[in-house]
Amino acid sequence: MSGLRESRGWRFTASVALLVSVLAAHGPVGHASDQAIPAAGSATRDDEPASVSTTSVVMRDGTRIAADVYVPAAPGPHPLVVMPGAWWAMPQDALLDDKRQLAEAGYVVVSYDPRGLRRSGGMVDMAGPLDVADVSDVITWALEHTPADERRIGLYSSSYGAAVGLNAAAHDARVTAVVALCPWTDLFDSFVHNGTYAGTIATFQEIIGALNGRMSAETRQAFASMRSGRDTTGLQAWALERSPRAFTAALNARRTPVFMAGEWNDPLVPAGQTGRLLDQLTGPKQLWMSPGGHGDSSSREASVLKPQAAIRSHATQWLDRFLLGRPNGADRLPPLRVRPRNAQGLETYPGWAAMERSPLAVRLRAKSGERAQRLLAGLDSPADSGLFPVAGLADSLGLPPTTALPLLAPPLAAVWRSAPLASRWSLRGSPRMHTRVTSTAERGTFVAYLYDVDALGIARLVSHAPYTFTDVAPGTPVEVDVQMPASAWDMARGHRLALVVDNGDHRYTSVNPIGSSLAFSAADTYVSVPVLTG
Repeated sequence: MSGLRESRGWRFTASVALLVSVLAAHGPVGHASDQAIPAAGSATRDDEPASVSTTSVVMRDGTRIAADVYVPAAPGPHPLVVMPGAWWAMPQDALLDDKRQLAEAGYVVVSYDPRGLRRSGGMVDMAGPLDVADVSDVITWALEHTPADERRIGLYSSSYGAAVGLNAAAHDARVTAVVALCPWTDLFDSFVHNGTYAGTIATFQEIIGALNGRMSAETRQAFASMRSGRDTTGLQAWALERSPRAFTAALNARRTPVFMAGEWNDPLVPAGQTGRLLDQLTGPKQLWMSPGGHGDSSSREASVLKPQAAIRSHATQWLDRFLLGRPNGADRLPPLRVRPRNAQGLETYPGWAAMERSPLAVRLRAKSGERAQRLLAGLDSPADSGLFPVAGLADSLGLPPTTALPLLAPPLAAVWRSAPLASRWSLRGSPRMHTRVTSTAERGTFVAYLYDVDALGIARLVSHAPYTFTDVAPGTPVEVDVQMPASAWDMARGHRLALVVDNGDHRYTSVNPIGSSLAFSAADTYVSVPVLTG
């Protein structure tokens, strides 16, 4: 194990402890064999205006899927909404209220645990072909067993289920509209950034998968590849088959209406991923980007803390427009709606590319002048992405990962600063960093952080990204370009941009050998940022 991973072990341990404590606070998560699923109609709720039942739906391969069925009291036919569950469904699931409200509004709703998770049988397929087939089988079952209308079928889910829904919509022509809250659109990009494999994030996913269900051998192998950094080709092929970006042609062929929501500080779906999918779609489409981490903008907490976000309310209006045919104006809003991370107000754009400003090259100066800055592997620095998984929620409350710039210096970190800004800057899009690095080893990992620094030296994180190189002769300079996740961040007049590079971050694995060092050329290091000045 590399020295960097050892040095960051306390943060990893703290993150795991936090996850375990959250799981314990919400009680155990049950596993179920096929036989443990209740029979159709075995559970009902008389206090609901619509009938609610729990049933077992048999898939084409014999796997039993546990589903909750909500049927309006009025006679049908009714539009159908199918809701594949998330990877981790807790008792406070924000979509629970939406299911009941949709049924009261006249929808048949079938929500279910995806195969391999919680009450359902089978093995986790990670939004792959089996999950896609399951959505079609659930639709067929609903058309046969409920008063659902075959001409009006929608898919509505969050996180894991949202990726399942997008993939399924591309394969089933019966789907009329899609709502996908915080979906991944490129699964490989979610776990591998610039050759660097996910660390605590992938481990969390594995822990939750083990506690919440049963992963298939193929899925376990994919996570093993992420841990070891091997078999990249096999992992890419596996991930592509589970990535909505691979199926945009099918969605465009039918002009399937798609509404998506995402967050700027999502560690599972790097900001910009859903934006690129948005621009590829040609049918009715919208994306709302908000401050926060994975799913924060559509959680129950978001409804209390930031009711103006109204993402789930707009999601139901999207379904009303395309399944009920109501002219409510939901489809007439601009394709992209943005809430900046550190500013009030709302911005709209005709697309993701239209939002990203023209890149501005920013001159930076290192404390060392023109001399190279050298980092020693195994030493930690206060530069950090924030403790996963709570950093995103803190960011949504206006508390981005923060450090003090004077604490950062070689051999812990390399630092470059801009001159004080002469005017206000609005950064919208993905920053890029260029550097020239020389390692004493044939492989190495570093993480680049872009900070907004005030007059007191307080540095607030704007974006960050890792980079890993391998099979390079020791002492050979490597030219590196790093694209960071997108951000929507405003900088005040007089503030400075700071680029900080250190050996790694707890969110990523590192290949730095113990005792190795990385040297960064001051003259060859700069950033370009998509900004509007003035």
